[in-house]
Amino acid sequence: MSRRATSSTSDSPPEARPLLEGEEARARVRAMFDAHHQLVWRSLRRYGLDAESAADVTQQAFVVALERVSDIWQGSERAFLIGAALRIARSMRRSSARYQLDTQLEERLVQAGPHPEKRASTVELLDRVLAQLDDGLVEVFVLFDIEGMSGPELARALGIPVGTVASRVRRAREAFRAAAARLELTRAREEGR
Repeated sequence: MSRRATSSTSDSPPEARPLLEGEEARARVRAMFDAHHQLVWRSLRRYGLDAESAADVTQQAFVVALERVSDIWQGSERAFLIGAALRIARSMRRSSARYQLDTQLEERLVQAGPHPEKRASTVELLDRVLAQLDDGLVEVFVLFDIEGMSGPELARALGIPVGTVASRVRRAREAFRAAAARLELTRAREEGR
């Protein structure tokens, strides 16, 4: 009988994770917050949410993380948080599809370093180009090309195969280039070039 008890515990799947509760769970989520809060918020801003909505969604993503902390694989915390935040943001965006200019980032860039007017202009241009892309393409473009997430990490965050990530990244880059070219042509016409 003791042999069976031992056998049944060793038959548990290798991916079983210990249940985290109380202070241990809060400590892990606190560490996740310290490491990934800015990335989640920044990604949501680039996704098109205004600063207040991005802050709300970021907070909701960390609440989800606290509720599901035992389900989050070690090393995939960033992917989990980005995935949770994007799912929450998608449901919010159903009611509003308008992109906002990141004015706070623009103000910080204006205050910083040489050529601040050029940086602010670049941020505005980036926001205008991203506003022309499909939401799904904005997600992969921002997270892969701007935030530097890996293909496998992005696949986990979005719940899609790695091959699909590669395909979407390619399509997002093509769409970005085309939108940027259209915008540049429009600006050139307006300036009389």
